[in-house]
Amino acid sequence: MVSILHPLFEGMILGLTVAITLGPALFALLQTSIKHGVKTGIFLALGIFLSDLTLVVGCSFGASKVITDPGYHLVLGIIGGVVLCLYGLYTFFKKVPQTEQVEAINEIRVKKKGVLAYFIKGFVLNIANPMLWVFWITSVVAITATYGGNQQNVALFFAGSLGIILTTDILKVVLANKIKIAGNPQIKLWMNRIVGLLFLIIGVFVITGSLLEYFRGVSIQVP
Repeated sequence: MVSILHPLFEGMILGLTVAITLGPALFALLQTSIKHGVKTGIFLALGIFLSDLTLVVGCSFGASKVITDPGYHLVLGIIGGVVLCLYGLYTFFKKVPQTEQVEAINEIRVKKKGVLAYFIKGFVLNIANPMLWVFWITSVVAITATYGGNQQNVALFFAGSLGIILTTDILKVVLANKIKIAGNPQIKLWMNRIVGLLFLIIGVFVITGSLLEYFRGVSIQVP
């Protein structure tokens, strides 16, 4: 049971890190919920979740076909870990405006009425974000390498990540009026530092896991 829960728990840490990142997606959810109601906000969150799930499944399928050699596991794991560490450092030292303001985003409008339109809009807007592709491709490749291509562990990891992201997105929608303080510069500063540290920890985990997986494989092959 411990071996099954281990990657799930690690994935939940990544999911929590993504969930508390202050960015356009957070403020889009808050804005939609406040202006159009909780139900509409939840459908927007579900659309965002489906786009994340689509990218993760697609990237996982591709990674499992490409990453077959233990040497590739090590190299890609280290590269992915370094990228996550660099993103963590960037986020940690990122400057924030000294005046309280909400993230500048365009209001999400749909031509057709109904919550289904917001579901589709959430999916399309999220999957059209190039930075999202970079993040999930890097994460999937790095985690696949860390677990030595073990698809069960990879699936459990991202089940934990996506489950936490969806749960917290729905909580953001329900508590939208309570967490508008996210525009406070001091809150932004400390959230950036927390997120930066968490990405650094995840990056180090990925690098360490890839090294351990590689040397474990080498020791098994040695007669």
